Amino acid sequence: MRPSGVAESPDPSLNPADAIVVRGRDPALLAAAVRRLLPSTTLSGRAVVLARLSPPTPASASVVHVVVDALVEAGCEVSVAGQLASRDRDRGHRSVGALAHAAGLTDRTERGRPYAVLDLADDLVPSPGPATSVLAGLPVPRAWLTADTRVVVGRAVTDLVETYAGCLDTLLRAVPEVAGCEPADLAAEVARHLGPHLVVLDALDTSGGADGGRLPQVTETDTVVVARDPVLADVTLAGLLGVDRSSSSLVERAVMLLGEPVGRVEGDLQPFAPVAHAHPLAVRAARRCARDVRLARVLSAATGGPDAGSVTADPVLAALRPLVTEAVRAAADPVGQAGLVALLGLASTLSAGGEAWAATMDKSKVDRRVVSLGFDPGDHPDADYDALPAQLAAIDAVVDRLPRTNDPDALRWCLVDGATVFEVRRVVAADFDAWVERVDVAEGISVMADYIGGRRVLVGEPSPSENPGGSRQRQAERNLYLPQPNYLAAWGGEPIDVCKIELVERGPDRHRLLWRTVSSPNGSATHDDGTLTFERTGDGATLVTIRGRQLFTLPPVLDAADLPSVPELHGPLLEEAYRRFFTATFDNLEACFEGREHRIGRPPPDPSEPLLTESVRMLVDALTSRLGVGDQQREHGTPAARDGAPDPALDVHGFRHVPGPRSRDTGPAAARADAGSIDEGATS
Repeated sequence: MRPSGVAESPDPSLNPADAIVVRGRDPALLAAAVRRLLPSTTLSGRAVVLARLSPPTPASASVVHVVVDALVEAGCEVSVAGQLASRDRDRGHRSVGALAHAAGLTDRTERGRPYAVLDLADDLVPSPGPATSVLAGLPVPRAWLTADTRVVVGRAVTDLVETYAGCLDTLLRAVPEVAGCEPADLAAEVARHLGPHLVVLDALDTSGGADGGRLPQVTETDTVVVARDPVLADVTLAGLLGVDRSSSSLVERAVMLLGEPVGRVEGDLQPFAPVAHAHPLAVRAARRCARDVRLARVLSAATGGPDAGSVTADPVLAALRPLVTEAVRAAADPVGQAGLVALLGLASTLSAGGEAWAATMDKSKVDRRVVSLGFDPGDHPDADYDALPAQLAAIDAVVDRLPRTNDPDALRWCLVDGATVFEVRRVVAADFDAWVERVDVAEGISVMADYIGGRRVLVGEPSPSENPGGSRQRQAERNLYLPQPNYLAAWGGEPIDVCKIELVERGPDRHRLLWRTVSSPNGSATHDDGTLTFERTGDGATLVTIRGRQLFTLPPVLDAADLPSVPELHGPLLEEAYRRFFTATFDNLEACFEGREHRIGRPPPDPSEPLLTESVRMLVDALTSRLGVGDQQREHGTPAARDGAPDPALDVHGFRHVPGPRSRDTGPAAARADAGSIDEGATS
């Protein structure tokens, strides 16, 4: 014990702390900080303590028990809870109870206070989250949702993808994983709608290194951060570690969506003695690789381990571990990170190539996305929505001046301030009343070509419009599309991601959707504004017209080419891209009218899907063969070899095993082929 205490303000009641940095290992000091920040209004009921249980770096049982003691003394009935994530299952863990027991959480504190161990996945109910949230209607744990006091106990660790991890990482276990949703978005939504009343960040022993969460490299830092806000706790941890807080995408996204963490931090904020973490180049490579959820899971499972108490892992994963673990272990070093960067770079390049192929050649293989709305519709007063017709009239004025050709369906366009202003039309052989009954103009954007995900919410109630018999409805929407034009995917183009305020106008002879972009979360668009109109033609048909103003962000290579300066090239490329997109859009609208499926893509990867270890192993073997990493390991030895154990890549005869062709048979021979090997002599 080396307690140094908490730096008290002259009068804490006049300027209460929102976070307290407790230095030292004296449990009395930690207990005092916990009691100070516990919300008195929620005490004496049921308390759920969500603790980091993931091996090999769970939260310290002593820290969890201090929190439990404080809650029991306040009159709470306490449960210590967890939830298995895919990264736990991938590493061979099957029970929250077993993880808790391995972490020293065995139903009773050192002071004899009882508590229950709870698996949050055992009882799920629909989330009451608002329609703007990715949590809306999704199953969430009843125990966490209804607890009178919610507490998170995290552990300070470094992370290959996030640089560091703390309370937000642990808070992700408060709800099941959401397929197709980025963890950073989910963490921010849980913090906003199902956040804890108190967070405790265990930094008594910070686990550093390139990936301290999976490869423990313990440094005694003798600190615990107690706070009311998980974002404030993690920002404080970043300062103590001496790293940029935005190097964690979880913290960066939470600050962007929830705002700057506010509150006074009390205590010694002097940074720790240097704690090693992954080199920024390795983090960037790992984050790029982790954009493919399937690769991210393999990387996590193959780093370190096998964990104590885990069941027999995927045999291919066991073969991958020595190489991946050694590459990750070296990634904290400016020179040593090169091997991991090469490995991850190849993996992410192949993954990006597959995504580019899917975006251009096989859109059924594109993964759909799940997102929150991305902004608060209430930030825009009703006048902003109602002003859309007047604002978008400027687009109409530009289009109306453009010459028409003999082809009524021809694209009309021009450039205004670098943006493309355009009109496309199609007459569909459908009665207007039947058309608008089956095709809701309010959903028009989600019916357009290349739509891969989004969210739409109504704002307020419908109101009468200025036209007799008409109505108006305000709404807000976020849309994600494949890169536009699709071939930009091969050049690193980002999906189009735009947040919009919208107005729906319905009348006896015309339905119209008007929209204006208010933000682009990934910076992919400056403008994406326009109108979609359905009009009665008088001859039993319906005229569908789309007008807009678009200015999308080009990949740096193409932006540097400055195509608008070469109009003889830029014009035909632009016209072809717009024709393809809006031809598909009109086809989608007609499919919607006819009741046919029109969406592209496939459901996002389910977290319960098996690991893609076989494919990744072939990739790793190809890379090690090309770069000679395998020769380097043979020379220097794997960790097992250095400890006197045989190299697992070599058999007893000195032969190295490399992937062979997969067999279509199902018998033992096929099993041997799928497991992977042909013999290669030591001289080869």
